[in-house]
Parts: sequence; C-alpha cells; structure tokens
Amino acid sequence: MKRWIALAALAFCVVNVRAFMIENDESCESEEKEKEKMKCPKHYKGYYRSPTANNNQTKMWCLRVVMVNVSVSENAAQQACNAEGSVLSTFASYDEQKYIVRHASKYFRRNNITQGSIWLDGVRIEECRTLNVTKQTAAPCNDKAKVFDITDPRTDPKYAWTQWYRTAPSWAYWPMRTEEFSTYCDMAVPPYDFEKALFTNYGYVCGRPPVLSFY
Repeated sequence: MKRWIALAALAFCVVNVRAFMIENDESCESEEKEKEKMKCPKHYKGYYRSPTANNNQTKMWCLRVVMVNVSVSENAAQQACNAEGSVLSTFASYDEQKYIVRHASKYFRRNNITQGSIWLDGVRIEECRTLNVTKQTAAPCNDKAKVFDITDPRTDPKYAWTQWYRTAPSWAYWPMRTEEFSTYCDMAVPPYDFEKALFTNYGYVCGRPPVLSFY
C-alpha cells in the first residue's frame, strides 16, 4: 500500500513536470515568434536586450554606425539620426560596443586615419559644464557614472559608464593644468579646429526600435 502511494505520488510529479515543460516550451515558442517579427531596417544591426525600467522595457534595439569623410558636429549627428527616425545612441553591452568599435576601426584603417573619434549619445550635466578645475575634480563631476546624462530613453548606460578610458571624461582637464590652459585647450571654444585630425569626429551612432515584419 505504501509502495502504491509512493508510485502514485511519483506519477503525479512526473505529470506535473511534463505539463510545466509543455507550458514553458509554449512560452519560449511564443517569444521566438515575437523575435522573428522584430526586424531592423536596412543598414541597422539588431541586438536583444533584457527589458528593464532603465531601458524603457526594450527587448531589441537597432544600431547603425555612420562614418563620414568630413568632421561632423554633435548637433549635426543628432539631426542626421532624427532624419531617419532614429536618435543618437550608445552601446549597452560588450557585443554592441564591439560592433561599433570594429566598424569605426575598419573605416579608420581603410582611410589611414590615425586619430579621430565618433559621436555617441551623452550630454554633460549642467553643473559640470565648467572649466573650473576645482569643480571638475569634485562630486558629482568626478563620478564617471553621473557626469553625463543619456538622452536615448531606450539605452541603459550602466555598462557604457564602465568603459571610460582611464583619463576620461576629461572636459579638457589634465592634472597640473591651470584654468587658463583649460580655456585655451577646450574643444568647445576657439582655437578648436575642425580641420585638425585630433579634433575630428568622423561619424556617429544612430539607434532606433525594430520594425514589425509579418512576412
């Protein structure tokens, strides 16, 4: 009798596990079908993201790296992205970062460019838009995770803020530099020269949601 009860209990567990697995498979199948419907427009590459409150519940984000042979301003880059239904964006993971870096590096090598950069999303917070060295080195301006705001609501910058170069973001600040030198070297005011390779931004990164495909 005890043995029969044990076997019955075991059978009950097996049936329920099997039912759970079927439901889980159906859930996965539904998710896969949803992913198949999400397509990125031409020239964009799609990346799946874990939807959270910090990325506006984004499941997939399409990125495009646009390279140009003349220097482009941040405002011009934003306008160019907006013109095709996108926003100036940045990376949220290693894979997205690798895609952007490889694309830009390939362009630089092909054109024998040894110095240059591209625009990513990020706006310095108002209180840190200063050439005052004391303010630059004090909170919140010395916090790499707080000195910039991301304007793209679909991208969580948490990963991006871990990828700064060791001396960045600098805002023209170098140790032992006086405010006078900072003013002279700041790229936002003269003598900033778009013609100099060091100051040239050769492109930008656009981001947008995918489009639904029913075919």
